[in-house]
Amino acid sequence: MKKLFLLVILLFSVFLLNSCGKKNNPDVKTNDESKVESVEFKCQNMHCSGCEETITNEVKKLDGIKEINADAKSKTVKVSYYKDKTNKTEIEKTINSAGYDTETSKSENKHNCDMEQK
Repeated sequence: MKKLFLLVILLFSVFLLNSCGKKNNPDVKTNDESKVESVEFKCQNMHCSGCEETITNEVKKLDGIKEINADAKSKTVKVSYYKDKTNKTEIEKTINSAGYDTETSKSENKHNCDMEQK
């Protein structure tokens, strides 16, 4: 019985010593937010909610997209993404593949939007 008591005390002491000094550091990010970057593209040929939906659906197919907001009124696409999964160039290529120009690259496959014909 005495040996069991000593063994319990020893195990408790080891556990206590291992946990001492380990505090939660609020300066250290424990989630992936430190890996998130944001980018904004101007898309002058985005005219309607259909355009917004097309861009949003295509960009969401990329791995690593956290959030996307395509806004036809401001003609902008704002994307938050995990930089270890994708990058600005891939997002821009995807927008171009969907048929939309950005300020730095043009689409070879222009979209067909009824709003442009008015």
